Amino acid sequence: MVFRTTDNNVTTTAGKMHSEKGQKQQRAHSLSPGKACMSSVPLARQSQRLLKDPVALINSLEDAILLVDKKTSILFINKTGEEFLRKGHREIIGRRLGELFPDAKAIVKLTRKTIKESRSFSAKEFEVKINGISRVDFRISPFFVDARNEGVLLSIRENLPIVEKEDSSFDSLVYFLGSIAHEIKNPLGGIKGAAQLLKKRILDGGLSGTPLSYGHSGNSEYLNLIIRETDRLNSVLQGYLTMSRRPVLHPVNIHEVIEKAISIMNIARKNGNISIQRLYDPSLPKLIGDEGKLFQVFMNIIKNAVEAMPRGGSLSITTKPSDEYVVQHGQIKRWAVISVSDTGKGIPKKETQKIFLPFYTKKKKGTGLGLSLSKKIIKDHRGFIRVESPSLSGKGTVFHIYIPFADT
Repeated sequence: MVFRTTDNNVTTTAGKMHSEKGQKQQRAHSLSPGKACMSSVPLARQSQRLLKDPVALINSLEDAILLVDKKTSILFINKTGEEFLRKGHREIIGRRLGELFPDAKAIVKLTRKTIKESRSFSAKEFEVKINGISRVDFRISPFFVDARNEGVLLSIRENLPIVEKEDSSFDSLVYFLGSIAHEIKNPLGGIKGAAQLLKKRILDGGLSGTPLSYGHSGNSEYLNLIIRETDRLNSVLQGYLTMSRRPVLHPVNIHEVIEKAISIMNIARKNGNISIQRLYDPSLPKLIGDEGKLFQVFMNIIKNAVEAMPRGGSLSITTKPSDEYVVQHGQIKRWAVISVSDTGKGIPKKETQKIFLPFYTKKKKGTGLGLSLSKKIIKDHRGFIRVESPSLSGKGTVFHIYIPFADT
């Protein structure tokens, strides 16, 4: 990680302003009066219209923007900042930066340094703990009013260098896989049907009308293999088709979806050495979602949890309203949090940044699409997934799935 500093902000800024002013004057002299009027009037009107609400411009930024005074008290925060901190406007304004970032002392220290020295600082992939976020990019710049440093502008965003950059590529990949699956599925059905008919004719005696003897049963086994493999491939293709379909959202009882996934996996019978703990909140309202797609998510995550405990262990599933929230249009918005935890060996810290990448897997028979697909489905539901895996302490892995309530 490298800090970058910009010295002499006042001089540099003033110099830039004079330079820009001179350039504008030169451009103005080079235009004829008629052309200047024709081009500047529409632009001026457009600028006035857009600048009527500068806060709207700041709220549209993807970075969290905070304005801090000389005492590090927060004077302003944009909507992205509220979502970043998962706190409402009233909980943030007036508080000290150190109170909101208790585990980010370096950022607070650099903020004070910026106030004192009128210098800018920035960092990328800075490791910090802010509401479960472990890595951020930030820039701290002095805020000048009439050439006097009156505070600091802090711009900060979460840094997910591998996973997030793959999202747009994965969306294209999903569309491509869906198209290919659609083209392959029909001829695959024809292959299976032909194999079934051929098997029936062989067992019925074929053209001679005489059933095959036991010694020729190998032919039937070959056909059984063709049928089994076409069924397996058909299942994969069906998964790709489901993946490419957009979710149809409606109110869903998430507990019923989870129980269906547990029932179909039949964990008690197949894995008798794994205990299941259900800690459901019975008062949890319905969520907004696609039941089939959410079922696929929980099948993937529960399956991974079970496979992480080959020698047995405990699978725990918890549901509750989120402690985090955002304020939208003056209303508090929360998520439901479904946490699936296991007591396996955990995931190494370096791997947690990769597990959601498409085709990334360390399983011998894995496709590497389960978690990447789950992430996309939850994202399509306007939610997100967070992972905790303190592998060094041997406490296993926890997947927290955040899904909006139906009334949001």
